[in-house]
Amino acid sequence: MEIASGVHHFTNYKFNWYIIEDGGRLTVVDSGFAGHYRLFKKSLASMGHSIKDVEAILITHAHADHTGFAPRLSRESGAPIFLHEADAALARRPLYLPWGGLLSRAWRPYTASLLVHAVGHGLLRFPRIRSAEPVFNGDILDIPGRPNIIHVPGHTPGDIVAHLPERGVLFSGDALVTRDMYTGRDIAPQCTSPSLSVNHRDAVRHLDRLSHLGSITLLPGHGRPWTGQASEAVTGATKAGPPSSR
Repeated sequence: MEIASGVHHFTNYKFNWYIIEDGGRLTVVDSGFAGHYRLFKKSLASMGHSIKDVEAILITHAHADHTGFAPRLSRESGAPIFLHEADAALARRPLYLPWGGLLSRAWRPYTASLLVHAVGHGLLRFPRIRSAEPVFNGDILDIPGRPNIIHVPGHTPGDIVAHLPERGVLFSGDALVTRDMYTGRDIAPQCTSPSLSVNHRDAVRHLDRLSHLGSITLLPGHGRPWTGQASEAVTGATKAGPPSSR
């Protein structure tokens, strides 16, 4: 689904990834699990593109549900992977996920369904990202879409969001999500649950870096797109605190 000029949203409901199209050249933002690769290729074909049109792969953070098919896509397309330096070592770990938070809530049906889906879509044969081009706060990457990188550590040490100012789009990864990962409820933009983050306080504090972005379509790693003022999203997430479900 094209949700902004040249920005395409693909999902299997639980996990999202995105494609930026720029003059026939493509940047892939996040990459689900390894087993989502077949769906990804169908997505490309539906756009009239092939693997060889992919010029860059941008990963918002090192969790396995965002890095999954990136190594295979990089190998088959020749496209480099871009990842914040602070998450590079984490991306080389096998099965890197916030296991404490997930397993402690595995009694919840939605969380259990996430874990079952992860295993069924390649978590246990998870390929590691062994090398990546480092990105840093304030970078404007010379790749299709020319995303502006904003470092918002907290969910992971190298968590980033990517802003396309000319298209009014913000890829928020898990820095801001619109689905409660424990209940499956659709919610207003909020930080990921504290039990799923390395440092929830830092995650909330660094949202201030997004307040000035103006009108945006927010594209999260989990949940539906959201449109509004970035300051509204930040204020709501900052004041909301962890929902009772967490």
